[in-house]
Amino acid sequence: MSIKRILGITVFGVLFIAAVIGVMFLMSYFRRDNDAIPLPGNQSSPEPSGLAQSDALNRIVAAPDTIQAIISTLSRPDIYSRDVLIETFWEDGHAKYHISTSVADGATSLRILPSAGSEKRIIIFADMLYIWYRGDSTPYIGVIGSPGDRHRNADEWQMLVTYEDILELDQEYVVDAGYTEFGGEYCLYAEYLSPLLGYTMRYYISIELGLVIGAEEYDETGSLVYTMSAGECLVGEINPASFTLPDGTVLIDIT
Repeated sequence: MSIKRILGITVFGVLFIAAVIGVMFLMSYFRRDNDAIPLPGNQSSPEPSGLAQSDALNRIVAAPDTIQAIISTLSRPDIYSRDVLIETFWEDGHAKYHISTSVADGATSLRILPSAGSEKRIIIFADMLYIWYRGDSTPYIGVIGSPGDRHRNADEWQMLVTYEDILELDQEYVVDAGYTEFGGEYCLYAEYLSPLLGYTMRYYISIELGLVIGAEEYDETGSLVYTMSAGECLVGEINPASFTLPDGTVLIDIT
């Protein structure tokens, strides 16, 4: 075989390999671009590990200008129970509150164990408020502050931040938002500045449950003043005795 023919075959081989590598590079480049840039009419954020691809594709990109619209679509389970830890901090110390929560069709039962003081029980049911402490034979009975808004009142009584507050803010106060992981669960993340105090509040909201599973609050100096974290949520499960008053009255019969 002549030297010219050998050189020709060699040059052709080199050019062929270079062309293949070039095509592979372009395919890889465009694939990365398509993954990173949401397509018009079907915006999505990159899929976190563990979430179905179909769910990720249908999810709106979470950002300060969209987080309120996303949160407005969330809904909470009708029946569930979980434990929550609240901690508050001040210059000379801090306090802890362990709260066992049971929710059934809009009614909420709370068992609050503070780091100092007596066990407190609260039930919000049918726009009525029941409060008593360990050892009491009869509860205090009153009307809740905002009839028909039991979710908000229940959150307030267990010292929880309520993500519905974000919906009432001017968008300019929402400074950050996205999807993240908190406590092993993928969730919505939102951060906003309090219009009145200038405090910074961070929320972690379960996408699946529509419940706040974590929160942090910092004062104007950046000092931590509040944290909240929730344990496992048992959907469809509550203790039937949760809605029984100390005098034996059963408010909700869960069988």
